[in-house]
Amino acid sequence: MALILGLSGLAVLAVALVLFLRTQKEASAAGATTNRRGVLILTLLGLMLALSSQLPIFH
Repeated sequence: MALILGLSGLAVLAVALVLFLRTQKEASAAGATTNRRGVLILTLLGLMLALSSQLPIFH
Protein backbone atom coordinates (compact mmCIF):
# COMPACT_ATOMS: atom_id res chain seq x y z
CA MET A 1 0.00 0.00 0.00
CA ALA A 2 2.87 2.36 0.76
CA LEU A 3 4.31 1.78 -2.70
CA ILE A 4 0.99 2.61 -4.36
CA LEU A 5 0.63 5.81 -2.33
CA GLY A 6 4.18 6.88 -3.09
CA LEU A 7 3.92 6.24 -6.81
CA SER A 8 0.54 7.92 -7.13
CA GLY A 9 1.88 10.94 -5.25
CA LEU A 10 4.83 11.17 -7.60
CA ALA A 11 2.51 10.85 -10.60
CA VAL A 12 0.33 13.72 -9.37
CA LEU A 13 3.44 15.84 -8.80
CA ALA A 14 4.64 15.08 -12.33
CA VAL A 15 1.27 16.16 -13.76
CA ALA A 16 1.42 19.40 -11.74
CA LEU A 17 4.93 20.06 -13.06
CA VAL A 18 3.89 19.47 -16.68
CA LEU A 19 0.88 21.77 -16.31
CA PHE A 20 3.03 24.45 -14.72
CA LEU A 21 5.71 24.28 -17.40
CA ARG A 22 3.20 24.16 -20.26
CA THR A 23 1.36 27.26 -19.06
CA GLN A 24 4.61 29.12 -18.41
CA LYS A 25 5.50 28.80 -22.10
CA GLU A 26 2.09 30.13 -23.14
CA ALA A 27 2.26 33.24 -20.95
CA SER A 28 1.80 36.40 -22.94
CA ALA A 29 2.81 40.00 -22.38
CA ALA A 30 -0.69 40.75 -21.11
CA GLY A 31 -0.17 38.46 -18.13
CA ALA A 32 0.43 34.91 -17.05
CA THR A 33 -2.12 32.31 -18.07
CA THR A 34 -1.28 29.85 -15.33
CA ASN A 35 -4.04 28.28 -13.32
CA ARG A 36 -2.18 28.79 -10.07
CA ARG A 37 -4.94 27.40 -7.88
CA GLY A 38 -5.07 24.13 -9.83
CA VAL A 39 -1.31 23.69 -9.80
CA LEU A 40 -1.20 24.45 -6.08
CA ILE A 41 -3.95 21.93 -5.31
CA LEU A 42 -2.25 19.24 -7.40
CA THR A 43 1.09 19.94 -5.72
CA LEU A 44 -0.38 19.71 -2.22
CA LEU A 45 -2.29 16.54 -3.12
CA GLY A 46 0.85 14.93 -4.53
CA LEU A 47 2.90 15.84 -1.48
CA MET A 48 0.20 14.54 0.83
CA LEU A 49 0.03 11.21 -1.01
CA ALA A 50 3.79 10.79 -1.26
CA LEU A 51 4.42 11.68 2.38
CA SER A 52 1.53 9.62 3.72
CA SER A 53 3.22 6.54 2.32
CA GLN A 54 5.84 7.00 5.03
CA LEU A 55 3.39 6.66 7.90
CA PRO A 56 3.89 3.56 10.06
CA ILE A 57 0.30 2.41 9.47
CA PHE A 58 1.13 1.66 5.80
CA HIS A 59 4.31 -0.35 6.47
